[in-house]
Amino acid sequence: MYELSRVRLYSIGPAGARYADTVLDLRGVGRLVPDPAPTQAEFFEEEPVGPPRRPAPAGVLFLENGGGKSVLLKLIFSVMLPGHRNTLGGASSGVLRKFLLADDCGHVALEWQHVQTGECVVVGKVSEWRGRQVSGDPRKFAEAWYSFRPGPGLTLDNLPVAEATAVRAPVEGASGAQGRRRTMKGFRDALTEAGKAYPHLEVHWEEIHDRWIEHLGDLGLDPELFRYQREMNADEGEAAGLFAVKKDSDFTDLLLRAVTDTRDTDGLADLVGGFGNKLGRRAELMAERDFTAGSVDLLGRIVEAAEARTRARDVHTAAERRTRNLARRLTARGAQERVRAGDLAQRVTAAAYAVTHAESARDRSNLIAAELAYRHASLALTGAEKAAAAQKRELAEARTLHSAWQAAEAVLRHRAAADRVARVSAAIQEAER
Repeated sequence: MYELSRVRLYSIGPAGARYADTVLDLRGVGRLVPDPAPTQAEFFEEEPVGPPRRPAPAGVLFLENGGGKSVLLKLIFSVMLPGHRNTLGGASSGVLRKFLLADDCGHVALEWQHVQTGECVVVGKVSEWRGRQVSGDPRKFAEAWYSFRPGPGLTLDNLPVAEATAVRAPVEGASGAQGRRRTMKGFRDALTEAGKAYPHLEVHWEEIHDRWIEHLGDLGLDPELFRYQREMNADEGEAAGLFAVKKDSDFTDLLLRAVTDTRDTDGLADLVGGFGNKLGRRAELMAERDFTAGSVDLLGRIVEAAEARTRARDVHTAAERRTRNLARRLTARGAQERVRAGDLAQRVTAAAYAVTHAESARDRSNLIAAELAYRHASLALTGAEKAAAAQKRELAEARTLHSAWQAAEAVLRHRAAADRVARVSAAIQEAER
């Protein structure tokens, strides 16, 4: 079982009772949760002190007449009981559409807390006018419902209702939504991206009333209880007015509505009503049948002639279609062949130009080869002449060296004789002295 923990209303409500960004907080004042489930706090969230507590078991909202009490209840009931026929207070079917301006993308989000585990789930509704223009056509009024389990990545405080949403409100009671309001598509995309990034959020989006009611039942939120509340508050009376029946059949109807799915009974009622209408028109239908049976014989030949004409027309149409297809194919083939002939002509021209260019290149290459051969031969001749001169110089040096080596022995003998002469002269001079 769940209890209502918080309510957030954003950019919705009539002109005299608008909710720009309002949060009704009922948390932390009830009894302790008997079996709290482990939860992971957000990065910037303060550490919890003590075990979690249930929401307030009751509350009183003091507002003067026209202050918006009925508007608040209508908006809350529009989340849990989708559909204009379930509007609280028995108002006209367009009362919810009056709560939305042309540029609005209204949000109503309810946070529910489980009484045993303390786990929370957020269910909400988003609505806007298609084309950003107020219209009397209900098909231009777009509505959708969503649910997720708040945790790291997405909570009721940082719903992506605006392009810039703070992780936490800077001041308690202040709005964390800043910047331009998101459209319904932008809100859905942001919600889907959050669900992909954080699988534990279990994001669900729905646009069909019956499927949304089934999803609420899967979450553990019984819309039938809100249906009783709607009936009890139809004229803002007491709960006893729900059971103020005048006869037994009224109580039986109330009991059957409580335990029976109205969708099945509505289908049965439509089926029985259809059979009743057919039985009431029995004489008219029989006369129509007799007239039809008499007309069939008279119209048979017309039908046969029409069928023969249709067959002939089909044959003619098929022949004409085949002829036109053949003409189109021949025309297309002729165009393709002309294009191909032009392409081939261009290729022939390009090939002739390439041949001419190749011949010119070949002549130029021959000239370049001849010039290179001449220069190579000239360089080879110059190198050979230089090599011959070097060899001649080397031969002259070798001959000179050979002559020098031949004269070396005579020079040595001359030097030895000169040394002996010098010693003898010295000895003679020493002797003379």
